[in-house]
Amino acid sequence: MYDAYSTNQLTPDLSKESNPLVSVLGMTWAPLLIVLGLLTVYVVYAFYLSTFKPTRLFPIQKGYTFKEFVTFTYLGQTDSWMALVYKFPKDLNRLNNWMGIVLTKGLVFAGGVSTMMWLFINYTDFYKNMHSAQLVYSILIIGFLAIIYFWNKKMYANYLSETN
Repeated sequence: MYDAYSTNQLTPDLSKESNPLVSVLGMTWAPLLIVLGLLTVYVVYAFYLSTFKPTRLFPIQKGYTFKEFVTFTYLGQTDSWMALVYKFPKDLNRLNNWMGIVLTKGLVFAGGVSTMMWLFINYTDFYKNMHSAQLVYSILIIGFLAIIYFWNKKMYANYLSETN
């Protein structure tokens, strides 16, 4: 909410907005808020499923390498690292449970980054000269990849202790 409020204060017509939904697709306020609202509803739904109706994401078999474990956790089968970029799980429950865990963490991180960005823009002088879409999106992408990596490392350690 703070992000939308602050964006409206700085650029009510969204002319300075760098969100790709606006800068690339040309969305105005109403479609943008609808898409973000639907994304929020999906994240809450996926989080509910992963919390109260979890699907087993781990393989039952022993001996998976970290790569095999990560691809299995997401896809339900082992595959190449690149498959994580362009493939989706065939099982919708698996996708929703994985997203409920990982996307929730990612959006919490993105909310923190967005809030800090606006606080720095509004209350500091040093950040205004550094601020750019590239900086913010770099932080978001690196942070989200780190969240996925460290979550997978933790789950892999659980898998190893569970199968030994």
